[in-house]
Amino acid sequence: MKIAFLVTMLFAGITMATAQVEKQDDRLENNLDKIEQEPQQPSQITVERTSRIEAKRLQDEKKAEKRAKKIARIQARDKAKQPPVQ
Repeated sequence: MKIAFLVTMLFAGITMATAQVEKQDDRLENNLDKIEQEPQQPSQITVERTSRIEAKRLQDEKKAEKRAKKIARIQARDKAKQPPVQ
């Protein structure tokens, strides 16, 4: 009798623990769905836009620096190939 009672309590405890975990998962999913459905705040849109513009500007600057270094190397190489003027 005691063993049957303990087994029943064990299964009841496992069932309750599983139900609580599922309830928390459902709550988390509902919260994430609500967040995804909310429209973006204007400040967030502005921040994303400015960060995109800033990243593009930095990328363009890096490309310009590389291009300038490449041109300087080519000019230095050409200058070194020319015979000295006397």
